[in-house]
Amino acid sequence: MIFNQKQLFQGSTRIVLRAESLYVCKRNPQGVATLETEVPYEEILPVKAVEHRHIPVNQLLLTGLLLAFLGYQPWRQWLATGQASLSLYLWWGILGLNALASWVRFEQQWCTFRLQTAHLVVTLAGRPWQRKQFRQLVAELERRTKTYLRSEYGQVNPLGFIEPQLRRVAWLHELNVLSAREAQALSTRLTGRRSTAPLKSMGQELEAPYLN
Repeated sequence: MIFNQKQLFQGSTRIVLRAESLYVCKRNPQGVATLETEVPYEEILPVKAVEHRHIPVNQLLLTGLLLAFLGYQPWRQWLATGQASLSLYLWWGILGLNALASWVRFEQQWCTFRLQTAHLVVTLAGRPWQRKQFRQLVAELERRTKTYLRSEYGQVNPLGFIEPQLRRVAWLHELNVLSAREAQALSTRLTGRRSTAPLKSMGQELEAPYLN
């Protein structure tokens, strides 16, 4: 899966979900890579998506009223005489600059998407028409990561070293790759015990029974 985004004056961002890793590349407007990294799926979880939106409505309304006040006289003169004055051209210039500034602030401050992993944070422009694609990216990243970890680390061998495998099972359970029941089943297969918690009888600790 590939996610691409270009930002005005900011360059572009490319996110690629590869077979064994997450690839992220940020480029400036000149096309030079300012950030290029590849994070293995072992270092991704937990994955978190944050959508931030804070549009200053009052500020936009005040700006609109000010533009209306400044453009009242030039527009009235143009409607009366049919000739555009210098003031009207200046008003159009001010309107264009405000529109451009509002668009830049919309992409960089007012609305943002943020993809957070265990060792990486990527901030994107929070465009409404890309919200669905961004959410799909996050969901697919988490799904692929868990599928990869389950495939590569979710198998145990009772004939091998038990302690490292128990730590691996606990690690997968902590990352929600394995459910509590699955982790317990793998631990039981490795140790032959249903529970590693010690039993107590008459004030003494006893070893947990083995399963045949």
